[in-house]
Amino acid sequence: MAALRIIHSLVLDASALGAASDKNSPLRFQLRKAAARGTRIYTTSATLTEVLRGSSRDVNINRLLTSINVQVIDGSVGRAAGLRVGRTSIRGNVTIDALVVEVASRLPKPVAIVTSDFKDISALSDPDMMILDLSI
Repeated sequence: MAALRIIHSLVLDASALGAASDKNSPLRFQLRKAAARGTRIYTTSATLTEVLRGSSRDVNINRLLTSINVQVIDGSVGRAAGLRVGRTSIRGNVTIDALVVEVASRLPKPVAIVTSDFKDISALSDPDMMILDLSI
């Protein structure tokens, strides 16, 4: 996670948002450090549909969301995300991944996406995006 020092915009997908919601997680610690250095942290409104379930776990996620910029998905983002999927050979449902990547593409650079779905996010992302893999 040393790469967080040079990132202007950091986007969390559902797996990252879930991991960071644990106040003792290493990711949460790194996000605090990145924010202190001026990195802006984002997620998408669509990502919230993957993590919020009306359970007790929502409390930690909602607490985390107070320090994250939630980007709303509009028609322009939705259309561009669909085109992104169409340019790949990915099979399966990658709708939310494509929305996360499209939002990331519109943020101030340099930008990175934190995910445990490295393969799909990488296939959908632009060459100048950094992908930080939670699964390693």
